[in-house]
Amino acid sequence: MVIARGTVKGNKVILEGGITMPDGISVVVMSEAEVKEPDFDADPFLHVDDWAPEPPDETPTDLAYQHDHYLYGIEKRKDEG
Repeated sequence: MVIARGTVKGNKVILEGGITMPDGISVVVMSEAEVKEPDFDADPFLHVDDWAPEPPDETPTDLAYQHDHYLYGIEKRKDEG
């Protein structure tokens, strides 16, 4: 695979830097003008406190660490700290 830059002229891609490719080769062309940086501020998952409901008061504080205990009733894991 070759990654090359170029410019479109007359519906043909003129490659920069003297790079050549054989006639008939299949290529994929992606315009740099269409590549956009992601808008991270618009991602609602990065602002979960704004939309996620508060957990019920009775939610255990160790739910993530002891999920097998709460889901399946097995003995709680020993604290590794």
